[in-house]
Amino acid sequence: MPLVAKRAGYSAILMNLEHMAMSMETMKDIAVSCLNVGITPTVVVPTCAPEWISRCLDSGAQTIIVPHVNNVEQARMCVDASKFPPLVRQTLCAHRLQRPDAMTDSSQGHRSVTMVSAMTQYTTELSYATISEVVNNEVMIMPMIESQEGVDNVEEIAAVPGIDALFIGCADLCMELGIPGQYDTELFHSTVAKVAAAAEKASAGDRKVFVGLGGLEPRPDLLSTFAKRHAPIRFAMAGRDLALLMTSMTQQAAKINSISTEL
Repeated sequence: MPLVAKRAGYSAILMNLEHMAMSMETMKDIAVSCLNVGITPTVVVPTCAPEWISRCLDSGAQTIIVPHVNNVEQARMCVDASKFPPLVRQTLCAHRLQRPDAMTDSSQGHRSVTMVSAMTQYTTELSYATISEVVNNEVMIMPMIESQEGVDNVEEIAAVPGIDALFIGCADLCMELGIPGQYDTELFHSTVAKVAAAAEKASAGDRKVFVGLGGLEPRPDLLSTFAKRHAPIRFAMAGRDLALLMTSMTQQAAKINSISTEL
């Protein structure tokens, strides 16, 4: 799947451990495959608990999306579980998997790789300082804003050092707002604007906080509108595997079946 997604033009694969019956072993296998073909392995974890976030990152995930982040304390928990010193005091995992082209030890003047698959080299050449710097730069942590409480606290959440992006769970957020599926309402549009404004306010100097959208893949018109309207919005879910497979199979079956009607 990672190679197919890469060749099809996708930039990431999302593995949803919150809602799917996927084991850590399966997630790791997919993540390693993603790293080897140059596509970003992204994981939605069930909670902001460190035993989920850190294990997924240590297994190869490069982006973590954390659901139900409603306040600054939960946002800090996300960062504490995902980043290395000097940002936080987390235990340093020297074998955390990363893209081979990301692992460059500038102090030694050459490039090296970590254990991304059985075909790559094992190495102990990287300094802990380099590992920490690379991981902090490469890993993205995104709290999901999908409740009224999260929207109310979004400025404080975005301001937490180490938060890289805010991910709007559009379906759940609309449910919380009392407008299920009503993506064209002023309330939904103003809420998206508030989240984007919080990300823009938190962006200063070298730090940029982006915004992603989930659940709007059936509405590319809205994705385009929001991206043009709000500068921080820079990525979105682009489809679900079963839906994409069903669409392609339905179209192909219709083409083949149409032949029989011509006989």
